[in-house]
Amino acid sequence: MNYGATMSRPSAGLYLIFLLLILGVQAALLLGKGVLLIDQHEGDALHVLDIALRMGAGEKPHLDFMTPLGFLSFAPIAGFLAAGLGLGLSVKLGSLLFAGLLTPAIFWVGLMRLSGALAYFFGAFVIILATALVYGGADQVASVSMFYNRWAWAVAFVILPLVILPTRGLSSEVIDGIIIGAGLAFLALAKITFFLAFLPALLVGLMLRGQIRSLGVGVITGLAVIGLVTLNTGLDFWLAYLGDLKTIAAAPIRSAPGANLITMLVGPTFLAANICLLAAVILIRQSGQQIEGLVLMLAAPGFIYVTYQNWGNDPKWLVLLVILMLSLRPHRHLNNGFGWDISRSLNAVALVSLALVLPTILSLSFSTLRHARLDVADFARPFEISAGRDIMMRRDRLYAPAKRFGIEFDAPKLRAEAEAAGVDPKDVVLFGQKLAACKIEMGLIGLLHQLSEQVAEFPETMGKSVALADTFSPLWLFGKTVPVPQGSPWFYGDMSIYHRADFVLIPACPVTYQARSLVVDYLNNADNLNFEMLTQNDDFILLRRLPD
Repeated sequence: MNYGATMSRPSAGLYLIFLLLILGVQAALLLGKGVLLIDQHEGDALHVLDIALRMGAGEKPHLDFMTPLGFLSFAPIAGFLAAGLGLGLSVKLGSLLFAGLLTPAIFWVGLMRLSGALAYFFGAFVIILATALVYGGADQVASVSMFYNRWAWAVAFVILPLVILPTRGLSSEVIDGIIIGAGLAFLALAKITFFLAFLPALLVGLMLRGQIRSLGVGVITGLAVIGLVTLNTGLDFWLAYLGDLKTIAAAPIRSAPGANLITMLVGPTFLAANICLLAAVILIRQSGQQIEGLVLMLAAPGFIYVTYQNWGNDPKWLVLLVILMLSLRPHRHLNNGFGWDISRSLNAVALVSLALVLPTILSLSFSTLRHARLDVADFARPFEISAGRDIMMRRDRLYAPAKRFGIEFDAPKLRAEAEAAGVDPKDVVLFGQKLAACKIEMGLIGLLHQLSEQVAEFPETMGKSVALADTFSPLWLFGKTVPVPQGSPWFYGDMSIYHRADFVLIPACPVTYQARSLVVDYLNNADNLNFEMLTQNDDFILLRRLPD
């Protein structure tokens, strides 16, 4: 018997009121501000707007444009945009809708698997995780960056305890199965890396616990969701989705947007967290809870891989680990082979884990409050399109262009050493002209406005598609051009976009130097692509694609 089983179950009525209160507070903080203020990660905001507007206009991910993200990552926001609301309000309502739909599952897990204060902490954190305005970490910023990762973590926090933790008294395997099946379907259709990371632990856990009914109901629920999606999109949707995932798996950039895997395992920033995870597995198994320890051990690689794959490498799983360890403390006095009291040892490891993840907890928890206290006078509207009327970004970041130039060695010996070290950028030459090795550090939105105005000076670009040789191609959000048909809002190495674009803009200073280098190299060597230079200035080279 575990410690949590002896504590009082939270009152169902009070617990539900508490969850609704947390959701209400988040709603008040989000909606109390008439606009969405963003003071970091402007490029990610462009990514969100690009995809949400396309979906709101009826385009389907994978079929009409390339993205490795599933359509459920953006469907709530796109739905509100399609109803005529602005992007800012759509982002807020999309997060609140997602949290609201997840609340019954949060309630069930807290009531049936957790006890006392743990249930309340769990419920509050998962709702905050779903509705925060920062990716996590220790940053004190207002940002919509990677909200889909937080949504996926919120779902993982709900479904994993249903398999790892034993039930507390009366339960229903049918309800467990519905939540697990629906949760896995969401992960598969939102951020599939989470689905792949945690599926093995969930399947093994259900089978070891003999929850065959839950497993069956989960499979039926998941298949029902897949069936509904297929009826709405057709079989081609799944083939296109797999194609997009294959493209990103082979992408030369952004496959690991942070620390490498070795660093994630033994690096100084992550080693303490991983030791806590290993200690938790050992202590739980030493307490005689073999199934719980095994399932947690199977989930451990998923925790690390998802953290590795997500920008920021924020180990949010430590919060769940704290909840699991405190829930699985032995009720009776029990020592391991070293003579350590297992319950006290789990308390100690949980305390260390909590200290390690505390910056993330505080950052997420205070993000909506911080947003409510931001001064609108410090922000400006970056978009002229109607959908962007209620989103604002910090003035000093919008209109304070900053560039960083790479140092290039001329001496052959120094150049050879730099190339051997992999830090010297290859020469980027287009039409015999060498392009500067630089990147944009700040002022991206202002630069895109300027590029859009300069492109508009050429009437032939009106209503035509312009692809940027850069991380993304959002020029259509700022002028009278259109998206590239079946183009990717974010560059993952897929060069087919440049075969469909009417024009290609090569920025003098890109956001991502490597992206521009890859594109220019491809354009220089593609046999079935022909371009003519339309114009060249200090900011860009504009190419017109010629008929095949």
